[in-house]
Amino acid sequence: MKLHKTMFLFDAIGIGLFTLLGLQKTIDIGLSPIIAVMMGTVSAVFGGVLRDIFSNQVPLIFRNEIYATACISGGLLFLLLKYLGIDELICTLCSMLFVILLRVFAVRYKWYLPTLH
Repeated sequence: MKLHKTMFLFDAIGIGLFTLLGLQKTIDIGLSPIIAVMMGTVSAVFGGVLRDIFSNQVPLIFRNEIYATACISGGLLFLLLKYLGIDELICTLCSMLFVILLRVFAVRYKWYLPTLH
C-alpha cells in the first residue's frame, strides 16, 4: 500500500512538471497559448497512458478521474498568472503545485468528472 501511495505521488508530480514543460516549450516556439495548454496536457498524460497500457489497465485519461482536467486547469492558471504580469518562475511553480494538489485532493476526496450514459 505504501508503494502505491508513493507511485501515485510521483505520478501527480510528473503530470504537474510535464504539463508546464510542454506548455512553456510550445509558447517558446511561438504557438498560441491554447495550443500550448493542449500540448502541455498531452505531454503530461502520455506517459501515464503508456504506463497503463503496458500494465494492461484502462488508462486514467479514459476514466472519470480528474487527471487531464488537472493539467488543463494548471495550464490555464499559468496563462492567467503570466497575463497578470507575475514572474514566470512563480507562475510555473504555482501552476505545478496547483496541478499536483488538484490531483491529490481529487483522489483523496473522491472527486470525479460526470459521465455520459
